[in-house]
Amino acid sequence: MEESGYEFKNVANQYWATIAANLIMLGHGCVVCWFTPSIPILMSEKTPLISGPLTNDEMSWLGSINNVGALGGIFTFGYITSFFGCKRAMIFLALPSIAFWILIYFGNTYYHILFARCFAGFVGGGIQTVLILFVSEISNDNIRGRLSSFTTLSRNVGVLIIFTVGAYVDYHIVPCILIFLPILYLICFTALPNTPQFYLQKGNMQAAENSLRFYKGFKAENQLEINAFNKEFERLKSLANKQKEDKKVHLSDFFEAKAMKGLFIGITLAWLSQFPGSITFLNYAVLIFEKSGPSKIDPYTSSIISAIAQIIGCFFSAKLADSLGRKLLMIISFLGSATGLFVYALYLYLIQNGYSLSSFSWLPVTSVSFIMFISSAGIYTLYSVCFIEYLPSK
Repeated sequence: MEESGYEFKNVANQYWATIAANLIMLGHGCVVCWFTPSIPILMSEKTPLISGPLTNDEMSWLGSINNVGALGGIFTFGYITSFFGCKRAMIFLALPSIAFWILIYFGNTYYHILFARCFAGFVGGGIQTVLILFVSEISNDNIRGRLSSFTTLSRNVGVLIIFTVGAYVDYHIVPCILIFLPILYLICFTALPNTPQFYLQKGNMQAAENSLRFYKGFKAENQLEINAFNKEFERLKSLANKQKEDKKVHLSDFFEAKAMKGLFIGITLAWLSQFPGSITFLNYAVLIFEKSGPSKIDPYTSSIISAIAQIIGCFFSAKLADSLGRKLLMIISFLGSATGLFVYALYLYLIQNGYSLSSFSWLPVTSVSFIMFISSAGIYTLYSVCFIEYLPSK
């Protein structure tokens, strides 16, 4: 496409498809952080659970069990994508999301909530496997980064929605409202065609051509556009044939120099991305602000402010990743997160030791919001992108 000097500019369908696909990520942001504003009522004597208020041990399991579900989701949806393609795999993502809200509404014991949180992780693992792949396969090279940034942004908007709704809406009304997000996603996404790459791998040339026409906005208005379309279609066919030849992965593939370097960098970045603590702050935001001492801002409002800071960080990441470079932006992100954590830890230490810091009651929400902002602007958003870029495509 670049050699021909032609660029497909009618990309409205790519944007609409990306928005429709990211409705599941918007819903997942609500699902995975539903726990945060629900903690106070689940731990109180007014808990809706017949098993009684949650203990600290139960809270810890509920905060972490979604990671176990995510592990299962990654492998399950990896296989579904291989056999049925991105579209059908993504349609299946709506089912555990709907099951989550049903369990929350009808569940009245700790174990109901535990299974629901496991479903939440299962969805997250599936999204990591298939959503990025779908967006990369339908998008033009010149807007792929922009469209890919919708994923993190959608999740963060979902977090803001659940923090806001959870703060002001009754416990049993929340699932009745938010269950419509995965249902809306099903309605919107089902209308889209599968990716051209999927049809080519299945040998369905006509469906592949129709899909490519849809996503490229091809109208055959001039010979230059027709030539560019044909060239792109031939390129995708060539890639599909090569993938069929190289489809089988061998253990030796993981020990090639490029693969080992990519795995080392990716796993290290994924490990380091946990150190700013943004996941912990998201899961326990309301509880953390409750335990941070007296403040003029209530814990629910503080959690909403931190969620807004995270969204702003996403916009900065999209703007600065290319201009500053990924490496420099991640270094700034780590240093900023360390500074925010140090300030917050110092505040808690002084409070714990009896110092009066009433004039600094704004510091917890400010420092936590800064951590959420700076980690979202750098390491938390970029580590998965770098992982993909460093790994061989096979």
